[in-house]
Amino acid sequence: MTNRIAEILNIEKPIIQGPMAWITNAEFVAAVSNAGRLGILGPNAGQTDVTRSPEKTAERMKIEIQKANYTTNS
Repeated sequence: MTNRIAEILNIEKPIIQGPMAWITNAEFVAAVSNAGRLGILGPNAGQTDVTRSPEKTAERMKIEIQKANYTTNS
């Protein structure tokens, strides 16, 4: 029996990995997604230093999204 959420999200299992801020990175999220689950990046994913700049946070997030997209589609 297929779960409706899995159908809507087009994933194998309705398992959603939490963003976990500093712990996640593009490679981790891509691995979760490649396993048929839903991987989610947090706003500080893949970072090792703190910034209070919204612009820098957005730029870092954009880079992580691009890396995750590349890793997921490879």
